[in-house]
Amino acid sequence: MKKSFLLITALFLVTVTNSYSQYGLSKGKVNIDLGGSSAWKGRFTDFPANASSCSQDFSEAYTGVIPCNIGNVANTPFYCLDLCTYIELGDSIRDTASTIPLAIYITNTYYPSHTGYAGELPDPKDEACAVQMAIWHFRNDLVINSVTMYGGDIGGAAIRTRAHTIIDETIANYGTFIPIKTLEIVYIGSDEIKIKTVDSTGNPIAVNNIALSISGEGTLSTNSVSTDITGYSPSVTVLTTHSDGDEITASAYMLIPGGVTYSGLNAIRQLLVLGRTTYGILTTSVSWGTLPVELSSFTASVNNRDINLYWSTLTESNNSGFDIERKAFTADDWTKAGDIAGNGTSKVSHNYTFCDRNLTSGIYTYRLKQKDFNGNFEYHNLNGEVIIGVPNSLHLIQNYPNPFNPSTIISFDLPVTGNVTLKVFNTSGKEVAVLVNERRSAGYYSVNFNASNLSSGIYFYRLEAAGFIETKRMILTK
Repeated sequence: MKKSFLLITALFLVTVTNSYSQYGLSKGKVNIDLGGSSAWKGRFTDFPANASSCSQDFSEAYTGVIPCNIGNVANTPFYCLDLCTYIELGDSIRDTASTIPLAIYITNTYYPSHTGYAGELPDPKDEACAVQMAIWHFRNDLVINSVTMYGGDIGGAAIRTRAHTIIDETIANYGTFIPIKTLEIVYIGSDEIKIKTVDSTGNPIAVNNIALSISGEGTLSTNSVSTDITGYSPSVTVLTTHSDGDEITASAYMLIPGGVTYSGLNAIRQLLVLGRTTYGILTTSVSWGTLPVELSSFTASVNNRDINLYWSTLTESNNSGFDIERKAFTADDWTKAGDIAGNGTSKVSHNYTFCDRNLTSGIYTYRLKQKDFNGNFEYHNLNGEVIIGVPNSLHLIQNYPNPFNPSTIISFDLPVTGNVTLKVFNTSGKEVAVLVNERRSAGYYSVNFNASNLSSGIYFYRLEAAGFIETKRMILTK
């Protein structure tokens, strides 16, 4: 029988380290041989709808290590980061650069990243199952004691106890766990940098053929360096044609730390988290030059289909304001989501907030474009993606604006994949428009209805999906 992995998205907080990011550039595929390879370490489990934020029953759900082929590395271990959205065997995945503290701690502390530690269950399948349950607990509020092993709960008590221990240890320790930056750009002078490379334990290592680049009009004294056994490269000069805010990037084939998040390439972005440090193309970048605004924090939270951004400044110099820019996971270009006025020149802290509303399900990246009054600008990146998941229930939302002329937006929430129809009728019950008539993936949707060819009056729009029918009234005024 063909198995699927189920994932869901919950509210979480993302933090930034100002103008710094480290991420992989690797792609891969989920192995298709479930049950046919020893690389699959896990158990099949059952749990009811009230055991997680997914609000659905799970039967014979695979719970454990998911082997994927990443680049030239076969059977690279991953865990499922989110429960409820399907990922099929053989799906393609790619790194999303997410940094989620709890997952980073777990995947760098427990199986398969380490073995032989205190409390580890004798059977790797049982230990991997407990680790996966702990991750789902933090992401999806999984009630551990509601999970049973498929086929009679053999060994279930020990696995549940182990999952509770992993959860307790993670809560106690993840805040003090500092992920290792295995590739780093280090300032050593007003116009000089060096590249630093270390292994997963922080010890210096030599890495060859590190590619360097700088954005804008700036140039570097070399575009390729290697580090020696001290972990440092020779000095690289940033030549005088650079501008403040240019981004320097370094890329090399080296260790990608465990805890990096990968996602599927389908319409709903399923999430897998790298189960241990592996090799691949790793990239790091920094902004060059003196920043006119010093940020102390940049975070994001999710509320249904809205994303709230929060940032704080320590000081500001000639700050005209911020453009908030968004990029969807599948997009190549950034889109301006809005703007916020700055506070000019200030030596005291200021807090800013922005709400990006009514987004569809998917993964989003944000950055702030800080502008001064002379037209200069500097980018501050949110270090990680923000995820709009799938809704928990089917819901048809009142159109806006209402009354309208001639266009209005009709939105609906779809918790499961299925056939969807959205139609408009006049007061006589005659169908006047078909807005949706197709199979759609679970998610949040908005449809534009243009009634320029209709006369003023009252109209009704009706949503049919998953055995659900709901009708609402709207008014067209011309």
